[in-house]
Order: sequence, then structure tokens, then C-alpha cells
Amino acid sequence: MAGNHDSLLQALWALAQDARWFSGRSRGGVPRQVELTDWFRPPGNDGPGLRSALLEVEYPAGGTEKYHVPLAFHTAGDCPTRPLAQVNLEGTNFDVAEVADEPAAMTALLDCLASGAPGFIASREVPSGLPGHRYRGEQSNTSMFFGDLIVGKIFRRIENGPNTDVEMHQALSGSGAVAELFGWWEWQGAHLGGFLEALPDPHDGFVEACRAAETRTSFDGQARDLGRQLTLVHGLLASRFPTGRLLGQKLAAQFRARLEAAVLEVPLLERFRSPALRTYRTIEELELPTQRIHGDCHLGQALSTRNGWRYVDFEGEPIKSLQERREPDSPLRDVAGMLRSFDYAAASGDAPEGWRDEARAAFLDGYSASAEIPVDVLLAYEVDKAIYEVVYETRNRPTFTHIPVDYLAGIES
Repeated sequence: MAGNHDSLLQALWALAQDARWFSGRSRGGVPRQVELTDWFRPPGNDGPGLRSALLEVEYPAGGTEKYHVPLAFHTAGDCPTRPLAQVNLEGTNFDVAEVADEPAAMTALLDCLASGAPGFIASREVPSGLPGHRYRGEQSNTSMFFGDLIVGKIFRRIENGPNTDVEMHQALSGSGAVAELFGWWEWQGAHLGGFLEALPDPHDGFVEACRAAETRTSFDGQARDLGRQLTLVHGLLASRFPTGRLLGQKLAAQFRARLEAAVLEVPLLERFRSPALRTYRTIEELELPTQRIHGDCHLGQALSTRNGWRYVDFEGEPIKSLQERREPDSPLRDVAGMLRSFDYAAASGDAPEGWRDEARAAFLDGYSASAEIPVDVLLAYEVDKAIYEVVYETRNRPTFTHIPVDYLAGIES
């Protein structure tokens, strides 16, 4: 059901302005319309009705994006929280709230998976009635915890086709390298969310690294283990998805195109154009093996658990299209992402001199135990990643922009 739904459209647009998951804030987007899915759970006496809203945003430079907000529809006056909006659908007045803001609505959402509601597909037995609560940290999507058994993820920017996080967890199911997949929900060919095993006693890798930096404690052992675990994940992905080859000339052209687009959006990158181009020229005569990769690999995508390190969130870079995120790439893109993450941890934790370099070296030692890493290719990927970071931080977290800028300053000489 597409339309203006004016009060809901304006409420969702206001919600998006302060949300980390909305990436169009700096591009002058305007709300175009809101589309409502069919009911996943019809309204009734036993609780709210559940359906999702897709907020379509249009940009002055061209193109549109759709953002996903699952909603709970309460009979007017019965909403347990402050409603986002009040709407009339087919003659009935509803108070509308975000599912992720209501524990009972989150429980009802998981029950949709357990009961096989329209659009919900379970890949293993799902318990019903589990209490839900929302994770309040910064994310480009939104996570919900159901007891200590299941983590649900609401995918926010929606495109047609299988979401890479669902696709990758399906492929790696049973390997012990990642959390097990409980299922997902979809609408008209697009994944709207996924449900995964809650890992035992998890600790965020970035938080752990920052704590080590702050306390001037070595992170070398953990970094080495992270490198070994990434080697395992890459080996599994290479065995379960198609592999290929990529000409260095083509990769360098992709890097150059991203650089030019980034300079147009963030002019301060102009000063790094020449050293970046010089770095890219070193890979033009090479040919690289490619495969499916994590795509947005950094310390925050790794959890320390009772069973060792586990990589999570296989969606890829948030600003890339779904098709771009599904294309095979060199696993060195993931390695470069982890190396860049040690810069962020060192800066955030005010690490002592040498901490960053030692952690990076330990990670590379763990990763390269079975194969030599081509240094020029890794550097090109790391420069490309830092340029991406400048654009991302400028759009979303301007106070962090100095971290990738400081790295790029180091390659000027």
C-alpha cells in the first residue's frame, strides 16, 4: 500500500533526521512517499498489528532510497509508549509506534517467525514468547535481543534482492565460524530483517581494543587471533561461493573512480589525490584472486566469546549498493578494513606510541601464517578504505574525520 499517509510520512521523516541508520542527511534528501507492507500480524484483541513502512527519499542529484521502519499499530488510545503518529486505515484509527521501542511488539515480531507468518521464513526451530529489548548503540541497522538466545536485526536501507548478511550466514551455517541463522523476513523480494543465534558472553572487539589502548595494555594476542579467525572465514567463503580473478588495471580504475567521486563530495581530499593515484599505479600490472568477503570488516564486527572470536554483520559497506556488496573481491579488502580499525581504536583510546603498529603487525602475523600478503595491493586497499572513511565520517560523524585524514597524511611523503 503506497501513498502519502501525511502524518505517518512526516513522523518517519522526523525520526530519520536523528537516526544513525539514515545515510542521506548530507545529500539534501526529501521525503517522497511511504509504502506500507501487508500485515505480518493483523491487529486484534491480543496485541498490536504489525506491518512495515518503507520511507522513500528522493535526492536533488537524482535517485531515491527506501528506508525500513517496522511499526506496531495500536487501537487509538491503547499505545503503551508515545506514538510516532496517529493514522486512519480503512476506517480504523491507530496509534503507531516503532516495533523496536516496545518489548511486547518485539516479542510479537519474533513470534511471527516462530509461527511462519506471511513473509517470515525460519531455518531452524524458533521459541515463542521470548522477551525483547533494543540495542541502543550506534548502528547503521537496528538490533533487538530476545532473551539470551536470539538477536534480531532490522535492515534499514532496503534494496531488491537477498541481503548479504542473510545470504552469508546461510552459506556458513554449521561451520562454527559465525552465529547460526534462525531465519529472516522479506517483502516483495527484499529482505527486511534477520534472526541469528545470540553468541555466548559476547564482547565487542572495538570496545576491547579501546580498553586495551586506554589502559596501555598489549592487544597483540587478541589481534593475532583475529587474524587467524579471518583466515578461517575467508577459506570457508572461498569454498562455498564462486571465486574469480580481477585484473589490477580494473581494480585501480575502480579506486580512481571512487577517489574522484569522493573529492567532489569532500574537497579536502584533493590534497591526497596524487599520493593515492601513485599507490594505485603499483597494482595495475597484477592479477588478483577474488571471492565473497565480509565487505565491512573492522573490530566492531568481531565479538570475543567463550568459544573464541566470531565475525558478525556480513552486510558490507553501508553506502555501497546491494549489487556492489555481493560482487567477489579480494580478501585483502577485509584485511585493510581491520588495519584501519586499529587506527580508530588507538585514537579513541589515546593509545601510547607503538600500540597501533604492534597490534597491526600481530593481526597481519595471524592472518598471513598460511600465505604471503602482497604489500602493494594491501596498501592500495587501505588507502581506498581511508578515502571511503572520510566520506562516511563527513556524512555521519564529522568529529571522527581527522582519523582517516591523519592516516592519509602519512602517505603524502
